[in-house]
Amino acid sequence: MTLRRRDPFGEISSLREQMNRLWEVLRPGFGFRWGIPGEVAAPRMDLYQTDNDVVAVAEIPGLESKEDVEVTVTPDSLTLRGELKRGYEHREEGLLHGERYYGAFSRTVSLPVEVKPEETSASYRNGVLEVRMPKTEAGRRRSVRIPIH
Repeated sequence: MTLRRRDPFGEISSLREQMNRLWEVLRPGFGFRWGIPGEVAAPRMDLYQTDNDVVAVAEIPGLESKEDVEVTVTPDSLTLRGELKRGYEHREEGLLHGERYYGAFSRTVSLPVEVKPEETSASYRNGVLEVRMPKTEAGRRRSVRIPIH
């Protein structure tokens, strides 16, 4: 018989991962994630880095104009805030099926390296917001090949 060590923290972690997957399945709006009940919806985002920039790409379909989203950058974080408005009038009693999200959203992410907020640029096209944040000299990785003796 093989003895198996019990790991209660691993079991809790596994339960948390399963609950997170459940929230993803039950998420009531395309492109937006919901966490704890009462939490503001937030756009999905990819964050990656190049040699010179940290780049965030967020799905925010349905903005009426670029002015409906606010982008704030500090040397170590990015915040997106805004509001999606319905493009039509409706009454709740006449709604037959509703999945689209309307209302305020907010998302703040920590950046992996320090960036220059004053040199950041953003563009919005086809429901996708792209934010390019140039790295500071300290944030740029330098690689040097080390000779082996």
